[in-house]
Amino acid sequence: MVAGAPRPGAPHVVVIGPTSIDTIVDLDELPEPAPHTVMARRWSTQLGGTSAGKALHLAEAGTDVLLVTTQGDDEQGRHATRMLTDRGVRVQAVLTDGPAERHLNLVAPPGRRLSIYLQPAGEPDPGGVAQARAVLDAELPGVDAVFLDLAPLALALEPVVTRTDRPVWVDVHDYDGADPFHAPFLAAADVILMNGDRIGDAEAFLDAAVRDGRHAAVCTLGPEGALGIAGDGTPVRVDAVPTRVIDTNGAGDAFAVGMLLRALEEGCADRPMTADELRRCMAAGAAQAARAISSPGLTPGLPAWGE
Repeated sequence: MVAGAPRPGAPHVVVIGPTSIDTIVDLDELPEPAPHTVMARRWSTQLGGTSAGKALHLAEAGTDVLLVTTQGDDEQGRHATRMLTDRGVRVQAVLTDGPAERHLNLVAPPGRRLSIYLQPAGEPDPGGVAQARAVLDAELPGVDAVFLDLAPLALALEPVVTRTDRPVWVDVHDYDGADPFHAPFLAAADVILMNGDRIGDAEAFLDAAVRDGRHAAVCTLGPEGALGIAGDGTPVRVDAVPTRVIDTNGAGDAFAVGMLLRALEEGCADRPMTADELRRCMAAGAAQAARAISSPGLTPGLPAWGE
């Protein structure tokens, strides 16, 4: 498929949130909190960011995707934007007052990760934020769904998103059930996705979210698969798809995209899902996640940084 050319009749999705540059270091085990030396199995620098990952998976599937994201005011930020557009993502870049966001991700089997923010994103240019609002005002009435990811830019644009009737899917990642930064994102969500790293009783949290009006809520559990609660309160479980694990970075983003695309296909992305619908959507998410983690980078075929 030609980059930048969505397939005819493809879904139209907006993704709002961060793009970053990630240095991925593969270790046999995550470091203990004591002075010592470890040897890396391998390392690479990759295009990163949860929203960039979702946008890339959507574009790879032939979706018409607009990514609204920050761009660092340096060559690294410009290169990140070029990598996205070269892969078929339409990018509305909001320039920041500093360099591109950078992370260091230490990863170890069976999918454990420690993320270190080396360089947070700078303050977005107010004029760029205003321009992004105008673009969204024009774009949102025609979209099928919106991914609203955790980032100050997404928080600034949330009122534009929620005044439409478009379904909002929110990935709160390793939410612990208490962090106040997540509150406006949870309030905006029609569908909640997350991982189980810090939530404790995931089923209780997901059940409460659905009883509070969400169409569905899902927690990924790494090699143990995923747990979801359907719109009628029914718990749903799916297994992880067996695969050779190369790089787990972005697995949750791939799962979210696989699940959304199946929901759009079945016509249940914007209403409470039945248990059977949710099970099929979660299975599609697990399959997309397996495809992602069986290759380096956020999506298969994505070149390493600088290539």
